[in-house]
Amino acid sequence: MGPFIAAAIALFASHAVLSAPGVRPTLIARLGRLGFQALHATVSTVALAGFIWAYASFDANRLLYAPLPQAGRAAVILMPLAFFLVVARLLTRSGKGAEPLPPRGIYRITRHPGSVGILIWAGLHLAATGDLKRVALFATMAAIALFAIVKNEWVLRRSPSAEARKLRLASSVLPFGAVVDGRQRVRAREIGWRIPLLALFAYAAMLWAHPLLFEVDPLDWFR
Repeated sequence: MGPFIAAAIALFASHAVLSAPGVRPTLIARLGRLGFQALHATVSTVALAGFIWAYASFDANRLLYAPLPQAGRAAVILMPLAFFLVVARLLTRSGKGAEPLPPRGIYRITRHPGSVGILIWAGLHLAATGDLKRVALFATMAAIALFAIVKNEWVLRRSPSAEARKLRLASSVLPFGAVVDGRQRVRAREIGWRIPLLALFAYAAMLWAHPLLFEVDPLDWFR
């Protein structure tokens, strides 16, 4: 169990430490943006590989709690939303840290689509599982996503740029929060058809690969 927990901590640290507000600017200044990106990608990849190895090697399946009723079905039904948010984040420009672009597309819905998508992903699976191995996996995912949201909010609030202030006033962390209170409108044309199509394709691929990778078929909840 020790190596598995250590690998989970290392995976979280690979994201949290290098992207911390006090660390990231210093490394970029010394290494350049490309150098920092190369370092971040290398450290993250090594940490992820170590976590995957530790996860595959960890055989203990002690139940920590019982899954919530119908949580498995809810995960299958709602996971496309998580995929949509993550894919939209990857394919929509957002600007740089303290100097973001005006909210457009998915950023009209939430200003942290990737992290919110990962958080939804982790939350759905935490509700549908309960064994130590998977709880540790999805708790690590949730911790990484929450740290990213808190860190990005801290950067935005401390930024003196007008762009950062406009983004905070015209968007929300909670999906559709700014739409509900009238500060924003969803414009489907800015999102387009490619993003939801790719998200559905990625989700279908995960459904197919899930039994092979995790020995669990999500569609069993409907059989």
